[in-house]
Amino acid sequence: MFMVFARKGYASTGIADLSQATGLKPASLYLSFGNKEGMYAAALAFYKETWLCELENILNDSKSGFRQRIRNFLRTAFTLFSHADKPPGCMMTFSALAFDNDEKELARHLRDERMGFRLWLETEAEKARNRGELTGTLTPTEFACFIITFEQGLALSALDKPNPETVYTVIDKLMELIF
Repeated sequence: MFMVFARKGYASTGIADLSQATGLKPASLYLSFGNKEGMYAAALAFYKETWLCELENILNDSKSGFRQRIRNFLRTAFTLFSHADKPPGCMMTFSALAFDNDEKELARHLRDERMGFRLWLETEAEKARNRGELTGTLTPTEFACFIITFEQGLALSALDKPNPETVYTVIDKLMELIF
């Protein structure tokens, strides 16, 4: 299911696509997941557990300084977004485009996850600033906004298959500028 949603997106994926990919009849899919949104939620959970857990480990690495964690996060994010074993980009980023209606439970959950990550980045940036690790001109709020915007840009740029070494160089130079 993950590959179908990741390749086609939420709106363009039909129950027939999911049935073909899983080998389950539509009735079985609905029985197992409730609705298409439930199927997408399951695919997102798989994506997070399979692909994004490495990013979480990098961000929570207490042995690395803040700058190194952010650098490793951005480099690894781009590597994951460009991985040959999955469609390019980030399913979490693209999910923000798929669900613009805040009335849906999944849309609210995704928004809450995005806001949670932003708040975490702000808090960590504030701690880094207090330790003297973040000395640039960006406030912690501006820093969090910038990193999230840049990461989402990496997800979108992966669709065009840029030269990874060029992207890694840009990330490294960016670290010099904002820290």
